[in-house]
Amino acid sequence: MSFTTYYMHLIFANIPSLFSSDLILYILPVLTVSILFFSFKIMFYKAPKLRGAK
Repeated sequence: MSFTTYYMHLIFANIPSLFSSDLILYILPVLTVSILFFSFKIMFYKAPKLRGAK
């Protein structure tokens, strides 16, 4: 078991049974896409303006 898989197992093992496994399958992709969206937004729209080379 890899390092990341081990910690994900610890995190998801502590989630109470109120969350079904189906709910996790819907939340994780939405979370991933939102993180990617905000990362690209910060990189392209809020990046510091660089001076052009002379």
